[in-house]
Amino acid sequence: MQILSCMQRNSTNSNYLKLSLFAILLVLLQIFSNTFLFMPTFVGVFFSYIVINISKEEKFPYVLLCFLYLSFYELNRGFFLFSYAVLFILYYYLFDEKIRSSFKCKNCIIFIYIVVAYIGHFFINSLFAYILNQQFPSVSSEYIYYIAFDFIVSLFVFRRNFEN
Repeated sequence: MQILSCMQRNSTNSNYLKLSLFAILLVLLQIFSNTFLFMPTFVGVFFSYIVINISKEEKFPYVLLCFLYLSFYELNRGFFLFSYAVLFILYYYLFDEKIRSSFKCKNCIIFIYIVVAYIGHFFINSLFAYILNQQFPSVSSEYIYYIAFDFIVSLFVFRRNFEN
């Protein structure tokens, strides 16, 4: 028994386990959101997660998985590929610092992230469609439902780990 008591625990295995479970959750969300019409896609939650955690080195694998999820979302829904990456780059480098310094209400900032994720994605895809002379994407009333649901989920997910 004394041999086992002096062994150290290895925390890297738990990190891989968390990352694997997060990847499985993303795959299941993608499957269920494509199968069931009114299941939210959580695009706003993942976009908010990316914006909040992009500068944290320990969260970088999760951020990459979120980008991968958003890319699969674009492929499955018929949007232009990597339009969320373009939206993130534009938003993060042009507007994020101004919004974080202008608003002190964390819930308001999270709501802005979610609205930018949906409405900004629509405008980026409209711009790509205009440039490439393709059919414009359509907006449905589901966007309001998705924004509201994502905001409620984001309030619970980001209540502690949001930094101004």
